[in-house]
Amino acid sequence: MWFDKLNIPGRKKPLKIYHRIVFFFILALTAVLTLSFLMVFFFSQQLILNESKATMIRFNNYVINTLDENMPALLSLPADQRLEFISEKLYPYVKDNSLIAYQLKDNQGNIYQSSEILTDLLVAENLDKYNFHLFEFSFNDDNDQTITVNSLRYNQIEYYYLGSYYVLEDGDIIYLQIIKNLNDSYVFMTTLFILMIAISILGLIAIILIGIYGTKQTLKPLIEISETAKNITENNLNVRIEETGNKDELDQLIMSLNQMIKKLESAFNNQKRFVSDASHELRIPLTVIQGYIDILSDWGKNDPQLRDESIEAIRDEIQGMNKMVEDLLLITRIENNYFDEDFIILDISTLLEKIFYQCQMIDPDHQYIMESCDHAFVRGNEGLLIQAIRGLLDNSRKYTPTGGTITLSCRVHSKTTNEIIVSDTGCGIPAAELDKIKERFYRISSDRSRATGGSGLGLSIIDSIVSIHRGKLIITSEINQGTKATILLKKQ
Repeated sequence: MWFDKLNIPGRKKPLKIYHRIVFFFILALTAVLTLSFLMVFFFSQQLILNESKATMIRFNNYVINTLDENMPALLSLPADQRLEFISEKLYPYVKDNSLIAYQLKDNQGNIYQSSEILTDLLVAENLDKYNFHLFEFSFNDDNDQTITVNSLRYNQIEYYYLGSYYVLEDGDIIYLQIIKNLNDSYVFMTTLFILMIAISILGLIAIILIGIYGTKQTLKPLIEISETAKNITENNLNVRIEETGNKDELDQLIMSLNQMIKKLESAFNNQKRFVSDASHELRIPLTVIQGYIDILSDWGKNDPQLRDESIEAIRDEIQGMNKMVEDLLLITRIENNYFDEDFIILDISTLLEKIFYQCQMIDPDHQYIMESCDHAFVRGNEGLLIQAIRGLLDNSRKYTPTGGTITLSCRVHSKTTNEIIVSDTGCGIPAAELDKIKERFYRISSDRSRATGGSGLGLSIIDSIVSIHRGKLIITSEINQGTKATILLKKQ
């Protein structure tokens, strides 16, 4: 993440994930708070300033209405007394609005000021630098007067200025200039600004603390996953991660990781057992070969018969070792999906019929029966499936007495599955051994192995072939009743 690219002094490694989340949300929240702050402050400022303008316009309208209402009395007074008369009428309004000051002038030079500051503020040299007219207003389409409020600055204080005039019935003109001190508005805005910053900082601190705590609590399972992963070794694969119980994404991740650890444990155990069994299986023929070589070295040089027997025995052991190595390589290729590209659509019934007639020709000592042979289409490797079926038939042939029956069938098992069954009337398999017979190099008994031969890899190869076809091998058996092997394959 881009956080990791930040050049933070003293940081030599990437940020932890909960730090990233906290920093991300802090930055996002800071941006949102800043934007909200600016918007609220800007709109508050506009509302306050607009209200100040509205106050001045209302006062201007109040003065105009006062002149209208007191027109007969004004006309009866001399010109030099009219402004004083008007100011007395305006006093009740002005006394409650101390920040508003006004100046009245007439066209005869008379002046009235409500505040002494107007003497310095409303002078030509002070107003010349502002680009506005002293008395500026217009009329809209409804013939209503539109007043313009301008701003000016004096002694570092902001003021609003409004200028207008009123024509009396006798032709005299009264000029009105209103000034409003914006100090209260800016004090309020400054207070609002400081208050909002303080609230934002406190809120941000609270969010940081709550965010760090909440994020740590939320990501606690991930931290536990990390710690558990550190403790997992080849000799310590029995560790499992405790689920949170929330049934959320983290629980799903924990379940997946526990399943992965379980598979790793099983794979390591199988690997250890495989190495141990393979070493044992290879040690036996090597020991036999070494024994015959010693015999040849000691006595076989002058005994042609002993020499020939030793050579023949060594040849048999080497052939057995070659077969074992080929079987191991085949299992490795199957498990590494070496044959996936050779999958095609196959009719299992055609393969069974071909294998059935071959068995009848090469094995006259047993009775072969084709119980059913329905069309069953699957997607797979033809050579591997033939090898798996032949392997099951070969096992039935080895463990079924002469004259016994071996039955083949192929039929639809369900809407999504096809079924291949190979059953016999042989000696059967003990119930306690059924869960182990698919393991590599596993033999039910040494007596049975000596009688029948084999390395114990046959069913393991068949099970691997069925597995890469996304199928299932099921074996059921009863002692002296026979064995039934079922291959379930998905339909195509």
